[in-house]
Amino acid sequence: METGKTGKYFKYAIGEIFLVVIGILIALSINNWNQDRLNQIEKKELLSKLNEEFKANKKVLIDYRTAENKAMNSSIELMKLIGASQEELARRNLDSLLFESFPSNEIAFANNAVNSIVQNGRLNLFKNEAITTLLYQWNALSEIRKIRYEKLDSWNNEHFLPFLLSYISFKEMDAYANYRWAGKSKVKPKYYPLFQKVEFENLLDNSLWLHQQIIERLKETEDLIDKIIEVTQTD
Repeated sequence: METGKTGKYFKYAIGEIFLVVIGILIALSINNWNQDRLNQIEKKELLSKLNEEFKANKKVLIDYRTAENKAMNSSIELMKLIGASQEELARRNLDSLLFESFPSNEIAFANNAVNSIVQNGRLNLFKNEAITTLLYQWNALSEIRKIRYEKLDSWNNEHFLPFLLSYISFKEMDAYANYRWAGKSKVKPKYYPLFQKVEFENLLDNSLWLHQQIIERLKETEDLIDKIIEVTQTD
């Protein structure tokens, strides 16, 4: 200050600060560029995993839908036999139809990639992209499917099967699953009285309605899977 060089020092200090700020901005820019590059690599990997997972899920869905349709077809055949004569019933394989009307398969979709993305907070990589909305829809639809399956399972185990206990042979019916304990029953099943009861018709009707609800949810699920497969293509 005594020599009158204050202005010179201020200019020098401002220049130094400017250089430091420029250096920081360049470093931040490089860091952001590198992070964006890493995010794009991770994003591509996650999309690839989702694509593979949902292609596998579609195969699971097709197999399950085939079993559901088979169960519905068998139940419809049973429905047509309500009120039939003993002679007509004797010509049909009722144990086979009954067995097929109660499918034991369970649907289990792979959700490893979806759960990993959600639990690790990586949905932000797909911000404002279609896949984010589709994954939320997938989780919501999973809950709806679960409720439908539980309703059918509850109906069968709490109402339908208990009603059949005094009319059919589960042992003979289970022979179509090749269970070790299954086979010809020494107690003759009462098929004819069963097919003369309106309760049996009503039980079949409601069971078919529940199966139809599941089929409709499966159609929605397949449409959603197709959309996810489409938006996760990385090639």
